[in-house]
Amino acid sequence: MNTFEDFAAEIRKTQTMQALLASLEEEPAKLLNAICKEYKTTNRLVPDHHLHLSGYFGEAMLRTLLSAKLVTKETGNRFCLYGYKPTEIGLKYHESMLNEKRI
Repeated sequence: MNTFEDFAAEIRKTQTMQALLASLEEEPAKLLNAICKEYKTTNRLVPDHHLHLSGYFGEAMLRTLLSAKLVTKETGNRFCLYGYKPTEIGLKYHESMLNEKRI
């Protein structure tokens, strides 16, 4: 093991890093839940200003959902720059996580 790998192993043991790593998995699920809930209620694009992109990774989580093709980004209207809509696979994941009570 080189010095960097040893360093990385040490910091992964810290409570702060453990919380950070857990957040990397939990935050996209929470954001997908918010987008799907609003979309199901309104059957319209979810305006960008309705998304709560706070915490360490707000914007990164949105890019993650887009890259994974779980949501689409579309040009907004006079009320927002962009709107987001869950894809079919995004909705399936959402339903499954709701059933498992993971979100």
